[in-house]
Amino acid sequence: MSLTPHPDPGAILAENERRALEREGIPMFLALEDLRGPSQPAADRAEGPALADLTGRYATAVRPEAADDDLAALASVVTVVARVHFFPTED
Repeated sequence: MSLTPHPDPGAILAENERRALEREGIPMFLALEDLRGPSQPAADRAEGPALADLTGRYATAVRPEAADDDLAALASVVTVVARVHFFPTED
């Protein structure tokens, strides 16, 4: 998975809002935190903070006015991350 930020996350979100997701499904991702300690290789552990940084960048770009607990803003950011980084060749 590439963690390079997309230059225009707002365009990705706008494109996604025009789609018929009730027929296509909605790509999502799930992040889990392992609280047992550093049992994974360092490279795997490094992806978590990088993904958190990426998510924060998109939140600022897509919904800068949103509060941290704004679930609609979170849904928008998760949609952009899923579309750009988990399904990059979908369109």
